[in-house]
Formats: sequence, C-alpha cells, structure tokens
Amino acid sequence: MSAAATYPEVMRRELIRLRPNSDIQIINSGRVGDTIPGNIARFDRDVLSAKPDLVIWQLGTNDIAWGGRADGLKSIISGGVQTLKASGADVILMDLQYAPVVLASSDHSIMQRIIADGARQQQVGLFPRFALMRRSIDAGLPSGALVSWDGLHNSAEGYDCIGRALARAIVMSAR
Repeated sequence: MSAAATYPEVMRRELIRLRPNSDIQIINSGRVGDTIPGNIARFDRDVLSAKPDLVIWQLGTNDIAWGGRADGLKSIISGGVQTLKASGADVILMDLQYAPVVLASSDHSIMQRIIADGARQQQVGLFPRFALMRRSIDAGLPSGALVSWDGLHNSAEGYDCIGRALARAIVMSAR
C-alpha cells in the first residue's frame, strides 16, 4: 500500500479540505508491529522532538493480536498519556481495529475498556475506530472491505474511512 493511502495521509488531505487556510503537517511515527511499551520508548525521539500540537496514539492492537495480554497495560498507558500531555500536546487515543485477528484475541474487549478508561481518566480524546468499523460492517459493508488480506491491517478503503472520520472529529472538537 502506498503512503498516500494510509490514514495519516488521508486525514491530512481531509483536514486541508475542511480547513483550507490552516497550516497542517502530519508526521507518522507509527511502526509496524510496535507495542505500547515500544511506542512509549520512542516518544521522546520520534514524537515529542517534533513539538506536536496534537498526538494521535493508535494503540493496543499489536499488544493483543499475537497472543499478548492486556494485563498491566492500564498504568503504562496512563503514564504514556501523561508524558504526551506534559509536552503541551493535545492527545487522542485511537482504539483497536475491528478485524478478525483482533476479534480472535480473548483480551480485545479488555483492551477496549482499558483504552476508553484511560482516555476518560486522563481527560483526552478517544477515537472509537473499533465501533466505527463494526457499525460499518453491521450496516452491510462486506467484512473484507475495511481490512486487508492479513485479517489485521486496514485496507486502503479502511484507511480512507478512518482518515476522513478522524479529520472530521478533530475539526468538530476544535469548534
């Protein structure tokens, strides 16, 4: 998949469309296969060094997708959010994909709760990707439309949906 099809790039284009006079720069610091502890270990170098106004932290999927557990991650997530907020950045937590590999994990609902509770307790935004994708499938979208062949990562259509919805949520929250 090309970089132009990823949700950060789709989100950038949609933000520019919605706010044409704004200076919008997106830095995608995500790493394939990274976990919550791995994310936090890279915050200073890969995220905070850019002095962001907003950090969208997509988290939790890799921690449970390959047989991992959600145990002990609540306090780690809270510490990560506190680190991001201390930099002065606004924070949005993006929860799990609604995808076969995620649904196969017995901890996916626990991880969902941990992320939602963390956002609420730390008073940061929550982008409910899991619910958005589930509602789309429940409304009749073919189950393979939003997820790629691997049963985990979003397809180009999935990234397009997420990127546009996230941009709209950001614009709405800024009003």
